[in-house]
Amino acid sequence: MRKIAFVVQRYGIEVNGGAEYFCRILAEKLADTYKVDVLTSCALEYVTWANWYPAESTSINGVQVHRFSTQYERQVKESSRVEHKLKKWSRPEEWQGLGFLKMWARALVGKTVRRYGRLWARYQGPYTPELITYLKRNHQQYDALFFITYLYYPTTAGLNVAPHKSIFIPTAHDELPIYLPLFDPVFQKPRAILFLTPAEQSFVHQKFKNDAIYNDVIGVGIEPASAGSGEAMTTIPDSNTTYVLYIGRIDVAKGCDMLFDLFFRYKEANPSTLKLVLVGQAFMPIPEHPDLLSAGFVDEPTKAALLAGAKALIMPSPYESLSMVTLESFAAGIPVIANADCAVLRDHIIGSRAGFLYRNYADFEESINQVLTQDISEMASNARAYIQQYYTWPTVLAKIDKAVAYVSEQK
Repeated sequence: MRKIAFVVQRYGIEVNGGAEYFCRILAEKLADTYKVDVLTSCALEYVTWANWYPAESTSINGVQVHRFSTQYERQVKESSRVEHKLKKWSRPEEWQGLGFLKMWARALVGKTVRRYGRLWARYQGPYTPELITYLKRNHQQYDALFFITYLYYPTTAGLNVAPHKSIFIPTAHDELPIYLPLFDPVFQKPRAILFLTPAEQSFVHQKFKNDAIYNDVIGVGIEPASAGSGEAMTTIPDSNTTYVLYIGRIDVAKGCDMLFDLFFRYKEANPSTLKLVLVGQAFMPIPEHPDLLSAGFVDEPTKAALLAGAKALIMPSPYESLSMVTLESFAAGIPVIANADCAVLRDHIIGSRAGFLYRNYADFEESINQVLTQDISEMASNARAYIQQYYTWPTVLAKIDKAVAYVSEQK
């Protein structure tokens, strides 16, 4: 039996994060056919990367998890300072000269940018040097190394260890950090790159010109979740409540501030009993409003119950690399109202014909009114058909097996 390892910034049943959740369910699915290890930090949350789990090896649902302490928490000020220097030194006007002076300046700038890049990655975190040491000493025992998410230190440092057997799942999208020069070599190193959506693949190839590297779009397997019995209903007044739902990190970066503004404006213009239910950990203040209900972080059966009872899922995020919760909503036959500025969400809505896109308040208002007043049975059928066609585990796992076989050939 082949042995593989996943390197990811956080891992655990309690961890609230899209890429981390994707890593966990994928590792658990692969545990039937591979010996699977996970190398990760001791952090539970990404704001500080504070050590929460003990630094030890443990088994979670058939997956062996090795946790390594973060040496220090996220250094926000230092990260911002270095990011400013990176942007400054990357400007051509800062170093262009004539003849050998130009060549010398290029070499100097390249060395400086690399140094600042390493510092930025450490300050950004989670800074887990012992994880990298473990990888250097033990990578020979693995047939393939999976690195999930481009943004963090375990990936930027870990990809240097054994790039010939590394499979990179970047979960990339068009956001400010990806334009930092330190990521240019990161996206050239792995033996294989696996994308979650065609939109991600197109963006990465255009940005990094790395389409010559073995690559594939794998998606993710989605299975309709089983609803819990009664626990979900404690978060809303009664079973007759009409509500739309947001699931995910409650954060400005996820567009939640704009969602609140749009929803409050809608309620002012359209008085009704409609509620907005929030599911997820809050990383911003949640405004007080009688029609805004927060369920907090809930278990999977509770989430499924809330999803099953919703009129629609709302996805306000401008940046997504996959949006598993959108696909879970489709699997449950629930339409999605999504931010049209996000290429991934736009592709899902257009491809599935199972939702609505909004760019402004007028679009948002019309979308809400349609899910409240129209027959959405055709959308429900379209949503489930979309999942069956593109997002099943047999398809995903076959593509993973193919990638593992490819990197295993390169010794």
